[in-house]
Amino acid sequence: MDNYSIIQELKKGAKSWNKWRKTLAIGTLNLDGLELNNLELDGIDFSRVSIRNSTITNCRFRYADFISTNLEGSQLQNNDFSHAKLIATRLVDCDLSGSILLQSNMLTAITRNTKLENIDFSGHDIGGLMLRNVSLAGSNLAGQQLARIDFSNSNLTGANLQGADLTSAIFNNAKLAGANFKGANLKGAIFKSANLDSVDLRGMDLTKTDFSNANLIHSDLRETNLSKSKLTDANITGCKLWNITTTGWVIANIQCSFAYWDKVGKDKTTYRIHEFERIFGESITIELRYPYRLADHELATLPIFIEHLAAVNWGIILRLKSISDVAGGALVKFVVEEVGGHNPTQLKARLQDEADRIQLAQLSLRTNSQLHLQLKERIASIREELWPRLLELAADHEKDQARNLTIVFMDLKGFSKWRDDELSEKLSLFRGLVKPILNKWSGNHPNMEGDSLRVTFTNATAGLSCACMMRNVLTAAGFELRVGVELGEVSVIRNEVTEILDLEGVAVSMAARLEAAAEAGEVLVSHRVRHYAERSDLFTFIPKRVPLKKAIGAFVQGEHIDCFAVEPIKNLQDALL
Repeated sequence: MDNYSIIQELKKGAKSWNKWRKTLAIGTLNLDGLELNNLELDGIDFSRVSIRNSTITNCRFRYADFISTNLEGSQLQNNDFSHAKLIATRLVDCDLSGSILLQSNMLTAITRNTKLENIDFSGHDIGGLMLRNVSLAGSNLAGQQLARIDFSNSNLTGANLQGADLTSAIFNNAKLAGANFKGANLKGAIFKSANLDSVDLRGMDLTKTDFSNANLIHSDLRETNLSKSKLTDANITGCKLWNITTTGWVIANIQCSFAYWDKVGKDKTTYRIHEFERIFGESITIELRYPYRLADHELATLPIFIEHLAAVNWGIILRLKSISDVAGGALVKFVVEEVGGHNPTQLKARLQDEADRIQLAQLSLRTNSQLHLQLKERIASIREELWPRLLELAADHEKDQARNLTIVFMDLKGFSKWRDDELSEKLSLFRGLVKPILNKWSGNHPNMEGDSLRVTFTNATAGLSCACMMRNVLTAAGFELRVGVELGEVSVIRNEVTEILDLEGVAVSMAARLEAAAEAGEVLVSHRVRHYAERSDLFTFIPKRVPLKKAIGAFVQGEHIDCFAVEPIKNLQDALL
């Protein structure tokens, strides 16, 4: 039958068509290439018919029967399939965009490469459909139960997924720009290489969510829980990151040119290449397993081991983290405290490869008795020669040592305007107030010069707690002050003029620069201090951009640098008063 004859037969109505259908042998009716437009075909029986590569638009098929119908490659836009039976219908490469599917039954329908755009799926369970390589752009999927559904390579641009259960759903290579995820459950979802450009994910629980290689540019992640989430190779440039939870997140090779850490998402913080990963990534840990136990010569050569790894990766700071017994032997861990200018991900791979190679040399001594004996003799010789001298110098053990310390610089405002008759009294009060605070937080190497103070701490949390307490106490006593805090490598040296221990290093200078840039009553800290101190959940960090009053390193005078103003949270604030 030609297309005209079919249309004439269909116009007689579903009752006539269905009666005529029964006179035909099953499988003999072929309607490939059919063209229908603007027809009312409610209740029509198209079951088990081939209607491939057809164009059927603006028709009404309410309660129609398409069971096992082959519609592959057909254009089916803007049809009404309400209550229709689309069971096992072959819809491969079809376009149903704009159609009505109210309470239609699509059980086991084959939807590979199907366009289901701008369709309202309210009251329709699509969880049983194959949704890989499907376009659902602009469609309403609100409230759908789609846990563990595979949306790989699908187009969900502008889709409404509000309140949907997407637990552990798979969105690999999916297009999700502009999608509405409000109230959805995305815990454990997989977004590898997905496009989430400008998506709003505020306040969502994204625990263990995989965003590897995903495009999250300009997305809103404020107050999201990113614990144990994976953002390897992801691009988060322009994201809003206020109050996010990052415990255990993985950000290897993450891309971020700038981000917004303030509550309203307006204050931009810029980052150099790899800087975001260096600041906010977990510390690099290198592990070595030794069979049986750690031999004496292996323990003795660990310092040489560390020195070698640092030497072949210039600019890093590496230390021994732990030595522990494990099943079958011993486990040695090294931690990288400063990655220098290296790409952290590439650095970890290089360090592990080199550590594995050097360990083989260590282990070879277990079978080389001659070399082993020579090493033991040399170690014994060094011990006999130097140990007595080391004991004599125990009191001066800090001299010329370089270590990572938190540096607090504080300066009083208006010192030069104090009258001579009040200068001594005010300085005495200042020092009397500060001393017990330094003792409380175990401040080291305190140095007071007139109205200024420089002091170090072994960790950032103690340093910030002390800085905030000094600020609160001194402000309450009528003093105006500024505080700068930095964390980094510091050398403890003996001042040849004063004959007392002194400090030097870039971290010391940067703390002084931050103090000079602070406003009255303000505590300014660097990215590095924030990274280590925010884990305590005791402080609020407010992004700032301030001009340098004096050059330092590659930064020239007047150049703006990114830093943070610090305020303790309420319960700590009460404790510090």
